[in-house]
Amino acid sequence: MLTMLEEVVLLAVDEKTGTLRSTREFGTAYALVGAVFFDLALARKIDTDTEQIQILDASPTGNPTLDRVLTEMRGRPEVKTVRNWIEALFQSKDDLEGQALASLIERGILLHEKTKRLWIIDVERFPLVNNQPQEHVKLRLTRAILGDGIPETRDIMLVSLAEPCGLLGFFLTDMQRAVRGERIRMLCHLETISRKVAEAIAALDASLRQGGSTSNAAQSLR
Repeated sequence: MLTMLEEVVLLAVDEKTGTLRSTREFGTAYALVGAVFFDLALARKIDTDTEQIQILDASPTGNPTLDRVLTEMRGRPEVKTVRNWIEALFQSKDDLEGQALASLIERGILLHEKTKRLWIIDVERFPLVNNQPQEHVKLRLTRAILGDGIPETRDIMLVSLAEPCGLLGFFLTDMQRAVRGERIRMLCHLETISRKVAEAIAALDASLRQGGSTSNAAQSLR
């Protein structure tokens, strides 16, 4: 099974060009950080109440990216809330996107191509070798949003990332998103950790758009 981190990257891959796309500045970066939290929660490594994150199990997951984040969280007990951890990981130099791409390439889902534009600028593409995993993610989320039942927790979490990070437009039409707007909002608030991650992403995005910086956001950690 793919991690949510890998699924977010797959949503960002343009199936026609192999390029990574984003409808909002930092949109994919926000989603990747949130996906790490959800992967750890699904692995029963962390939990969150209305205010703070708790580490339930610090033993390794076997996934290098998740284990690095879990080790960092264990080593920084002063950082307690979802919002503060979203900000901290967003500011870090850890290449979550690159790690997820490397894993997808190793799995035989993507191919890495590098060409030159104007003989100077490197252009990287990641064409799909196997499009079934991407189609599966899109289908699950489409059913979650257009259906009326309660989706699986994993799909609820992924919707709560895709919405604030601008990824829904990659598989839903504008009309579908408008008609199902209330449904999307309901799913985003259904799980406590989903709600907290979405709120943290919105707060960080608002801070950056108001002329702040990641260094300014870091002050809230002190």
